[in-house]
Amino acid sequence: MGPSVRLPFYMIARTGKNMFNIRLTLLTVSIFACLPTAYAAKKAFGPDSLLSEVQVIASKYPRKLAQTGKVITVISQEQIQRSLGKNLGEVLQESVGISIVGARSAPGSNQEVYVRGANTGNVLLLIDGFPANDPSHISSVMDWNLIDLGSLERIEIMKGGQSTLYGSDATAGVINLVTRKSGSSISLQVGGLGTHAEAFQMQKTIKSLKLGLALKNFQTQGFSAAANQVEKDGMGQQNIRLNLGSSLGKHADWDLYYQSEYYQASLDGGPFMDERDYTAKASNHAFRGQFHQQFVQGDLFVRLFQDITHRFFRNDSTDIPVNAWSNYSESAYVGLNQGAETYLKWKLPFGIQSIAGIEYRNQSTSQTDFSISSYGRYDSPALEASLANIQLLGTYATVEKHQADVWGLELGGRFNNHSLYGNNMTYHVNPYAYLWPKGKWFVNYYSSFKAPSLYQLYSPYGNQALKAEQGKTFELGYEQEIGKFYVRLVGFQQAVQDGIVFQAIDADPYGRYFNVSKQNTQGLELEARYAWKGFSTEFAYTYLDGQMNQVINGKDSTFSALIRRPKHQLSLRVNQQISKRWSASAYAQYVGERSDYYYDDASYQTQEVALAGYVWTELQSTFVLNNRWRVQALLKNVLNQAPVELYGYSGQPRNIQISLFGIF
Repeated sequence: MGPSVRLPFYMIARTGKNMFNIRLTLLTVSIFACLPTAYAAKKAFGPDSLLSEVQVIASKYPRKLAQTGKVITVISQEQIQRSLGKNLGEVLQESVGISIVGARSAPGSNQEVYVRGANTGNVLLLIDGFPANDPSHISSVMDWNLIDLGSLERIEIMKGGQSTLYGSDATAGVINLVTRKSGSSISLQVGGLGTHAEAFQMQKTIKSLKLGLALKNFQTQGFSAAANQVEKDGMGQQNIRLNLGSSLGKHADWDLYYQSEYYQASLDGGPFMDERDYTAKASNHAFRGQFHQQFVQGDLFVRLFQDITHRFFRNDSTDIPVNAWSNYSESAYVGLNQGAETYLKWKLPFGIQSIAGIEYRNQSTSQTDFSISSYGRYDSPALEASLANIQLLGTYATVEKHQADVWGLELGGRFNNHSLYGNNMTYHVNPYAYLWPKGKWFVNYYSSFKAPSLYQLYSPYGNQALKAEQGKTFELGYEQEIGKFYVRLVGFQQAVQDGIVFQAIDADPYGRYFNVSKQNTQGLELEARYAWKGFSTEFAYTYLDGQMNQVINGKDSTFSALIRRPKHQLSLRVNQQISKRWSASAYAQYVGERSDYYYDDASYQTQEVALAGYVWTELQSTFVLNNRWRVQALLKNVLNQAPVELYGYSGQPRNIQISLFGIF
């Protein structure tokens, strides 16, 4: 594939240039959130607002969190506000059931997002409900280095197979990033690792016309991505977002969005391998539009979107590591993701709510890759967008009945047509019941799918006979509010059939993708929160276990499915409102031991290695200067541990980030 992709363990046996071009690490960039309600000290985030008042769009329209039987976590404005100095990956790493490999490592490479132990690429990213994919990526995932946490109003995490409403890639869940659409603000950040950032946002309403502009610049000198090295790998990021909207009479409105995101970063050559002139650049241009018409009995939505992603990697010849395969290399990737969707929300008799819609996606990619070594120049076979493209058409419908304080039921199904592999179907069943006030049992059974990526279909290692990966998820859970105390316990089991993996073959190109994997993962998620006056505490624990089975050279092979994913992960946060203007919090997370695989040049073999568990600690404090300005400090890695998220790569050292935020 290309150097922006970190190889899954089952592909590490590949040798040569691709090995070192692909194995990269992520730096946690100190990014801050800018939210217009952040000036006065607020009460701690408590269970009342979480369960009873928060509205989410898990069913494609706003609804209260208490009125759904799905497993949904909301990262609120208040939680994002106290995360000034972090990036998106660091914030998601704190959520139960989620592991972001690279969230606490070095700048510039892709983040591996694992939800409930499922493989990376099995989580669909949405921005304001629009799918955000990069079809040029080996797993069709967006490069999260492009995303600015400060532009977000909240984050909605929907676990379980969500393919019925959201289509391909939603095998383990959906992460929906909701952008800010109100308030005007300015923020400045400075901190350790040579970090500084500046952000500006303006939202205005002129009569019925809504206008918005957001700008962001971020720079960090960083630290060495490769372990035991001293050369710093820095990163720069720039973002611009425009939004325009208006009402059309009393019952209709429209919105248009444009986002441009860019970053450049220095990379290292591999585990324990410094590289002084290896750079990455990436940009994304997104256009999104929505029309909404309200009727007496329902609502109609029409949505259009297009994302164009460019990624470019250059390993120059001014500094060549001793064991480098080539003296010079360049890789360029372009991904086009576009589509349209229309759906109708309608009230049926007997209090039944229905959703019916149709969605179309078109994806294509073009890719070039060459290198120069002592053997001369080698050009990898190019991919052209005219050949490497697919279309995916889905029609879906759901019905839901919610009987307040008694019971609820949601049923849904989806029919999908893929331009290459043909048809498949998904469905979900979700009953839930209230046994006593503010206590709820729920059961979910989902089927889901992930379509093969364009690289898996059309690259030199591609296989156009690939089928979609098929997932099934069963959940059983209970949640309860008692005064200021909230708890949720969920047990789950996920099974994926026809998993796509890379396997070596005896003929050219000596490797190909096949549907030969089965993955079974099960676990528990426990969340608890308590709030009293100015004090609150939050606890989360995730337990995972699972196996993967592959047919390799005609033989069954079974091994752990938790590569780079901990079996045990738990966290505790304590928040205290010290005075009217001053608040503080302390956070600790234990990430348990994990296994990783790496390619050993000496033995030409893939080797397994154990990554030690570690404890991540943070201290955070906010002081409100006046009704317009506040200052915040965040000390990360207080104990200055050396977390290793990927073998041969270093973790973020202790550093402090200070932010100044104001409204106008």
